[in-house]
Amino acid sequence: MAQTRLSSEILIGGIDGGASNSTLIVINGQGKSLVTIKGDGTNYHLLGIDEVARRISEMINSAKHELGLSDSRHLDVVGICLSGCPDQLTAEQLKQAIKNVNPEAAVDYVIKSDLISSLKTGLSSCGIIIIAGTGSNAYLVDVDGTEHQCGGWGHMIGDEGGAYWISHRACKYVIDDIDGLKKAPYSIDYIWSEMQNYYKITDIHSMKMQLYKKFSKNEFALFAKHIAAGCKSGDSLCLSVLEKAGKYLAKHINALATKASVDLLTASGGLKVVCVGTVWNSWEYLKKGFTEEIRRGGIINELTLYRLITSAAVGACYLAADMLTHDMGKMSREKNRELLYHYIRESDGTLKVLQDADKST
Repeated sequence: MAQTRLSSEILIGGIDGGASNSTLIVINGQGKSLVTIKGDGTNYHLLGIDEVARRISEMINSAKHELGLSDSRHLDVVGICLSGCPDQLTAEQLKQAIKNVNPEAAVDYVIKSDLISSLKTGLSSCGIIIIAGTGSNAYLVDVDGTEHQCGGWGHMIGDEGGAYWISHRACKYVIDDIDGLKKAPYSIDYIWSEMQNYYKITDIHSMKMQLYKKFSKNEFALFAKHIAAGCKSGDSLCLSVLEKAGKYLAKHINALATKASVDLLTASGGLKVVCVGTVWNSWEYLKKGFTEEIRRGGIINELTLYRLITSAAVGACYLAADMLTHDMGKMSREKNRELLYHYIRESDGTLKVLQDADKST
């Protein structure tokens, strides 16, 4: 399957698959993007391998149709990066399932975690990727290829700092306050009003229907948008929730930094972190808790945060290209990212901010 050189005739696919939706991008051997296809979620923990294989097959067929290709024209290789960190056995089972449902979809596949596609989209080789979308997860690839993970345990036991966690914490404040179990640190009026409107309830006990019989993790997590809106209007309880979310996201980075090599920590720009997920759109409100926690950890002397401005499916394409012995690692990642935050820790422990996407501070 190895190729000595890629050309405009070679077709490489990359899929970034999440619980809510997925994206397929097809590029040629010169790195030119040819088509982008949006699809449904592809989390195999929720759907099963056979259903994920069917959805991936549909996306590839749609891409072929958009490109005017015949059904028999295989993509040369497709990188598939899914939430849930598939192990080698699961990856092989999914690969076979796709071949069974659509033998002409692609010649070969490489299947990894969505963390890898996000990292390869923003950085050429090593660094940290931290996802804060519906859930949260963080992954470190060191200069020698060593990998470490922190988080990714799902909403039942983890996902700290993600949208589900933000929604859960906000609702818990309200429920505990109304029950008299524990008074919230600030007024619950704004969040309680938003809960009534969003969940279409009139009393707190009606939330049981939303939490159990009608429960949807994704819909529950979307309530975090209302918490972010409350921050913009200055609601103290909303600001407190986002500040704590920032602290937890920083804890993920501190935990991985303890396992990072000196070379990674002291590279130009310091430790480089790619931030992915809609929660990072609220950086203005995460920042206080985040920076306090990084400072408290005392491990990282310089840190650069980047935010992706293109789909992580691009990184899945880079991953697939590696199978064709074509080094897309040399391609510039600057067009795929924007700088979110850059600081150096002074000798007295204070943070000297060199650049910050939040111009309000």
